[in-house]
This record gives sequence, C-alpha cells and structure tokens, in this order.
Amino acid sequence: MTPRVARALRIAVVAGATAVLGGILWSERVTWRASLDAIPPAGLDPRARPGDVVLVLGFRSSAHGRVNLIQRWRVRIAARTADPETATFVFSGGATRGALSEAALMARFAVERAGIPERNVVLEEESRTTWENIAFSLPFLRDAGSIAVASNTFHARRARRYLATQAPELAARLRRGADYRFGEFLLVKPYLAIYEWRRSRLRPGG
Repeated sequence: MTPRVARALRIAVVAGATAVLGGILWSERVTWRASLDAIPPAGLDPRARPGDVVLVLGFRSSAHGRVNLIQRWRVRIAARTADPETATFVFSGGATRGALSEAALMARFAVERAGIPERNVVLEEESRTTWENIAFSLPFLRDAGSIAVASNTFHARRARRYLATQAPELAARLRRGADYRFGEFLLVKPYLAIYEWRRSRLRPGG
C-alpha cells in the first residue's frame, strides 16, 4: 500500500466514523425532543403519581408466537414508567399472528418477567392500528389521574397526538413516559428517527 493510498484510507475511515457518530448524536437529540412533545407542561415530570394509567401499545407478534424484542422493550418501558404496584397497565393490540393477541402476549411477559402484578393489567384486544389502540382504549382512560403511553419514542408521540385528536379532554392528563434513555437501542434510534421523518413528509397530517 502506497503512502497516498494509506492516507486516503485513513481519511475515509475518520470521515465514516465522524458521520456515524454525528448520526447517532442527531438521533439521540431528536428522540429526546420527541419524548417531550405533545405533553402538557404539568406532565413533563416523569415521576410516577397516584392514579397512573399506562397505555402499552402492541407490536406485531413473531411467527413462532413468542414475545419479540420490540414487545419486550415496550413492556420494560411501561414497567419503569409507573409504579407497578399501584398503576393500571392497559395493553392494547389485537391478534395479528397466532392465537394470542399482541395485548395478551405482552401482558403475560409483563406479569412473568417485568414485575407487573396481574391484578393491575387490563387488556384491549381488538385494535389493529395505532389509531385504534387509542380509540378502543379510551374507556379505560376516562378515570385516569394521569396517562402515559409506553412505546418507542416516536410511536408514543404519535399516539399522544391521536389521543389529543380523539379525546382532547384527556390530553391534559398526559404525562411523559420513560421511553427515552440515552444510549438505549443506540443503533435502532437513527432508523426510527428517519422513518418518522419520512412518514411525516409523506403523511403530514398523520
């Protein structure tokens, strides 16, 4: 390898590493900002409080019928968003694969592995879209002291916006969930950020 080629290779490696680092830092920033969006000022305090209801959004189940990575992630977000002993957890999602609904599969994992008592679990098993997650879960949210949405950050933000559209009177009770943690799912966040950006450009009102 000639000195000129070696130098070009080093420049390319540094440029590539800088681009990757820049993309990661950008995705962390926009994800953090999204975690604060569509939440009233009183709800920006992420600490658990009396009357908490956590709406846990479903995700398409794996073909083999076992809880998958994204479903586990959303359950763990829910468990750290509120006090499992006192909050109500509404799992929302119909049966997209297999006999069990997304809600039932995620709730089972929550009880068996995430420390959420079965007595605090409610299932909504008819919805098949995020819009329906909100619409079909409204009866379980009416008496909530506060409402948090548990999902990956951009999906949770979209759900909060849907809630504000479908039930504006409940939007005032929204509070921040524990979906954003710096460095968590580090390589997934850029993809989710770009996906949401493209989605918002293709469907500005969505």
